[in-house]
Amino acid sequence: MARFRKAAAALAAGCSAALLTGLAPAGNGIEDESARAIVDKARTELTRARSVHMVAHADGEKGATTLDLRFDVDGNCAGSVSLPRGGGRAEIVKRGRDIWVKPDAAFLRSQVPAPAADGAAALIGDRWLHGTSDNVLLRKLTDVCDLKDFQRAYASRLAAGSLHKGGRATVGGTPAVTVTGTRGGDTATFYVATEGEPRLLRLEGREDGRSARADFLDYGAPVPARTPPPERSVDISGLR
Repeated sequence: MARFRKAAAALAAGCSAALLTGLAPAGNGIEDESARAIVDKARTELTRARSVHMVAHADGEKGATTLDLRFDVDGNCAGSVSLPRGGGRAEIVKRGRDIWVKPDAAFLRSQVPAPAADGAAALIGDRWLHGTSDNVLLRKLTDVCDLKDFQRAYASRLAAGSLHKGGRATVGGTPAVTVTGTRGGDTATFYVATEGEPRLLRLEGREDGRSARADFLDYGAPVPARTPPPERSVDISGLR
């Protein structure tokens, strides 16, 4: 009986170790590669992504702008933008050519001349403005919704300048390796995942004396398909 208990304990320990090993994320070895290879692989992962959740903060002359956006290669998106210095906040939903924007009063005042802004705020209330990409105002607000455009414009910049590999870091609980790039007086630090796919997790930088940071989450996760109901929407063509 004693031998049986010892054998059972050994078997249980072995099974537990095997199970835990199987559940543990595997390192991808990216930290052993050159700075250029790390950035190139991160760029490839970003370019291949069908959808991404991006949370970005950019400092400007008027303060910080924040963008929290889930978007995909089909031009769908859902998220929000917050403007600096009391410029307000607006929620954005885009599905195909249809666009919904829910601005608060401060956002309207920062984008529309005072008399018109007051009238629009009274009409919209707590509802969404609805239109299509044919509307110039809505199109400007949702130009950021196309992940394909973002990939072309953004990923092409990842390999610019000289690159130097840094140390280890953690972004949202995911281990990463850092690479810093310099071009003129501008700098950018890339955080690339060392477990799973070598995805770009964060990009921090300074350009023209201004700082910005963008986190990239939920690669491949679908953009929420829910859109505001008609009774909670106001057709933008009715605004004058």
